[in-house]
Amino acid sequence: MTVRLPLARASAILALCALAGSLACRRGPAPPTDGRIAAWLDISPALGDPARDPGDALALLQAYGSGRLAVRGVSVTFGNVPLVRGYPAAVELLPRLDATLLRPWRGPSRPEERQAPTEATELLEAALERESMTVVAVGPLTTLASVLLRAPALAGQVERVILVGGQTPPTDPAMPLAPDPNVLADDGSLRALLETTVPITLVPADARTGLGFGAADLDALEAGQGPVRMVTSSARAWLTAVTARAGGTTFPVPSLLAIDVTAHPGEVRCEAAVARLARDEQGVARLWVSIGTEGRPVTWCHTADPGAKARILADIARVGPVK
Repeated sequence: MTVRLPLARASAILALCALAGSLACRRGPAPPTDGRIAAWLDISPALGDPARDPGDALALLQAYGSGRLAVRGVSVTFGNVPLVRGYPAAVELLPRLDATLLRPWRGPSRPEERQAPTEATELLEAALERESMTVVAVGPLTTLASVLLRAPALAGQVERVILVGGQTPPTDPAMPLAPDPNVLADDGSLRALLETTVPITLVPADARTGLGFGAADLDALEAGQGPVRMVTSSARAWLTAVTARAGGTTFPVPSLLAIDVTAHPGEVRCEAAVARLARDEQGVARLWVSIGTEGRPVTWCHTADPGAKARILADIARVGPVK
């Protein structure tokens, strides 16, 4: 006997399937059996004008080009750019990289949204219920914090968080220290993560890692094929803006180092450390990282190895269009 659903109900079911990215309407992906690392990417990519940091867009390409990550989902948060700009950029890039994901998932647009579910938080929660995975958060931690605050038991499903953030205290207190962007953007979500037992790996957001991209690096990427050429013009505009403002010949790429730490563990120089969230004398939120015992244990990946840039460029250049 054929069962006919009312048109409105059938449409609602189809809409739910589309929204859930097949999480509830068909079996989700099985854990990788080929040695790849199951990962969720939380990013804030920028394309086009005005010039903004293209690191997250390049990091998305790198994650797929590495061949070492089984990307279970891509969520978009505020950070490098507002959500209304970052989300369309991810929508433009992701279909050229992955035919298995319907689209990126829309996340929070401001810190206060950690108190309520978004499309991204609901889907990340469902993904963690199915399997454990690594979460790479190269923007503010609002998406992951929202999940863990609503479902604390899922902390055990997060194998580790790779976070762009953290600073060492200045040796000269009189020297000005730039704000830590992701900490400044949402220190409340960072505090929520620090209170869990989730293993945390920190990559500093500034240039002290020794890794930066210059004109020659962008030339090398532009010589390749595939979706990387969608990003290089934005990267050149950002390079021009950064060097005009701060001097030098490169711009820092901490998002790329975070993906490298995830895809190629053991290559970047990392060490055991502790982290402490506090406010400095000006009231600016800081995540201080030091070697000691007083603080939250973390892994501090602070210095790129000599082969990091070549490895990262190769991963990005390896990305080809989805067939």
